[in-house]
Amino acid sequence: MNKKPIYVFLMILLIFPVCTEKEKSVRIETIDGVPHVMNPEKPLKGTVHLELEKKLEINPYEHEEVGLKYFDAVKDSDGEVILFDANTSEAERFTKNGEYRGRLFREGQGPGEFTRMSLLFVHFMNNQIWVTGRGKLAKYDKKGQFIEEFNLGDFVINFIDQNHYLTEKRTRDGEDWLHEIMIRRITESHEIQNGPVLMKGVNLSMIKLDRGAFGDEWGTPDVEYVVDREMKRIYVAMKEEYRIYAKDIQGQNLYVIERPYEHVILSRKDKEVMLENFFQRDSDRKLMYLKAYPNKLMAVRELKVLPNGYMAVYRISGLKEYEMDVFDDQGRYMYKIECPENVDLNSASFYDFGLSTVETVNDFPVYVEYRVKNLPEIFNVN
Repeated sequence: MNKKPIYVFLMILLIFPVCTEKEKSVRIETIDGVPHVMNPEKPLKGTVHLELEKKLEINPYEHEEVGLKYFDAVKDSDGEVILFDANTSEAERFTKNGEYRGRLFREGQGPGEFTRMSLLFVHFMNNQIWVTGRGKLAKYDKKGQFIEEFNLGDFVINFIDQNHYLTEKRTRDGEDWLHEIMIRRITESHEIQNGPVLMKGVNLSMIKLDRGAFGDEWGTPDVEYVVDREMKRIYVAMKEEYRIYAKDIQGQNLYVIERPYEHVILSRKDKEVMLENFFQRDSDRKLMYLKAYPNKLMAVRELKVLPNGYMAVYRISGLKEYEMDVFDDQGRYMYKIECPENVDLNSASFYDFGLSTVETVNDFPVYVEYRVKNLPEIFNVN
């Protein structure tokens, strides 16, 4: 009896588990002095389906005083919620139980006031309420009383702490635009000092046409970034690549997150699906849009900060589809998150208890909070 086939079969059985474990392992490669966390394609702890329980719902249109057309939302650590419209420059306050507290400021041009189309944004900082828009910063105490304001000169503001913020700068260079993501510092005398440039590129956030340009969040080259205030850490990435840089407040690379990734390749029919909204607005230039749109989608759609040093990458996985990869504070790929079908994480913000998002109810946006009932290493499930 020939025993060689049996011997070969047994060797395969012995080798296979070793290969499987290797595929799941994380390697650290130092490139130009920076650790690159080389993650496997599959998460170390598998795929997790988020278990959610509705915690709070705020429908601002139940109050006659509220004139919001659409809104973004921020939530403080003490539970206060502010809903605000960047275009109408309206900000409305609610308690942690959803009770209406009134408008934060009046519309106008005086101290602590903002006019329409100010590109308004509200921040909870330093146990105060900070509002940016029209290139200025206005501060209010937690009772809503105006404290002070001064000029920043920047419209896009993402605070790292009370003295540093992240902003974007665009500079014209002939027919091209240079786009830079940089840190700026606020001095005690309210002067603004330039800090390090974290990432830059040419003609980002636009797909050029013969006349004009357009862009979307799926196929347009751009820089994506997010700030983890608790960790004093900034994550930044070029959307074309699955390569996320974790940086400190001085702009130094702490480590780089990498994961195997294959781009979604587009056929002409796929492009028509991706561009259907543009066709509705500008049907006469359909062929021009199709010609200009790239043949593959970006790798990264968005970055999100999670509690306890975790970070999520919204990885583009199909036509207008994404999957959520979760990394720990060392850059290791721990989980792939699946969310219930009735909850959209596009506008989600994450907190110790779970998340908040904006949902459409009877054609109106409604603020909703959910408690996450699993993943105790990330969320407070008690």
